[in-house]
Amino acid sequence: MANFTAIENSAQKATQLNLAQIKSFSPYQLREHLEKTNKIKFSFVSAFPYIGRGNVLRENIIDTATLDREIDKLLR
Repeated sequence: MANFTAIENSAQKATQLNLAQIKSFSPYQLREHLEKTNKIKFSFVSAFPYIGRGNVLRENIIDTATLDREIDKLLR
């Protein structure tokens, strides 16, 4: 298994940024930097509904307190 230093070096080599720079970039800024560096357009796609279990919230948005209560019920 690779150690953290190897992973860090690999990320720096691939992006030509150190980890502090990567952390400070927004996803948009990082995408923009990588497109300029690699001269390749990036696009993000969603695999929904082709993989996974679908919408686990049953098409409802719930607040944190309700979610915590539901988790507490399941853990009892």
